[in-house]
Amino acid sequence: MKSAGELKILEIGQFCLFKRNLPEQTTMVFTGQNRAEAAGVDALVFDLGLLPWLRRSLAGNTWDLILCHVPVHPLWDRRHGLASALLDLTRRLRHIRTLGTYALRGPVLAPLVLLDFNDEPNVPSHIFPVLDRAVLYFKRELPVDPAKAFLGATRALRTHADVMASPFVRRNLGKLKPISALVAEETARLALATSASKEIDVFFAGSINSTQRAAGVPVLRSLAEQGFRVDICEGGLSRRDYLARCARAFLTWSPEGYGWECLRHYEASLCGSVPILSAPGITRYCPLRDGEHAFFYSVEGDGLRDTIITALSDKPRLAVMAEAARAHARAHHTHRRGIDHMLEKALSSA
Repeated sequence: MKSAGELKILEIGQFCLFKRNLPEQTTMVFTGQNRAEAAGVDALVFDLGLLPWLRRSLAGNTWDLILCHVPVHPLWDRRHGLASALLDLTRRLRHIRTLGTYALRGPVLAPLVLLDFNDEPNVPSHIFPVLDRAVLYFKRELPVDPAKAFLGATRALRTHADVMASPFVRRNLGKLKPISALVAEETARLALATSASKEIDVFFAGSINSTQRAAGVPVLRSLAEQGFRVDICEGGLSRRDYLARCARAFLTWSPEGYGWECLRHYEASLCGSVPILSAPGITRYCPLRDGEHAFFYSVEGDGLRDTIITALSDKPRLAVMAEAARAHARAHHTHRRGIDHMLEKALSSA
């Protein structure tokens, strides 16, 4: 068995996680719609001309490990533009890059691992045939009851009883493993190098894209009216400015958005700001612990207000928690740490 550093890896999908961090070991077949994601990466951008080579390499002994990022929508979903492509095959069909992941439905010799960093808590049904041949499925938004990731995915899985009785679910349920929103190495280095005196009590930066955020912003504004030092920004910050404003805050509010897992949890931690988190509804990988690395609040009643006021009443404790959160995020929640974890699990499961 080869060690993780000796593996020859094929990465397929819309993100270049392994290629950016293990460039010498990894060959990247980019299938995403946003070409900016592959900027600066020596990637093979999928088109139909690449398909014969891809099918041959998957069926042969070219790779020690294959990693596939799960697309949210199937190829035939109109959001991928297939309908418009069919209207102009010669000009558009080569740009239907999502087709690259469908090559995995053919013969695949090397162990296959699926990576799902999407906001959705479900396992999309179009990935079912690939999941059946995978050894692991790392999922960022993994429900506390993993079986619920399959609920409603198909007509045969309409109820929880359907899910629990499904042979497909039974043989694949154990493959689902949690993974966090991993911070890029460059961002982690910048965050760790950012320091500032604590001039702000609570900081929040982000779009108001969830009911929890919409309900919480007025709470922060009311705290500001009471004399607390509150910094709110709904977007437009550079990465450096964002991290600097995290670093000068005792607390960073990081509520659930489209999904519960969020880069802000760990970016704030790396900057030495204690995260204020809404109660999680997912199974987490190496979680930030309540009262040790972060504060969790109840969304009912005055949970957010009470948690912030209580936290700010003991600044020495916040300093200790900030150091613990920084060490925890550095040890577990950067790209390289997450990659090391996933490779270790893949090698033991292959």
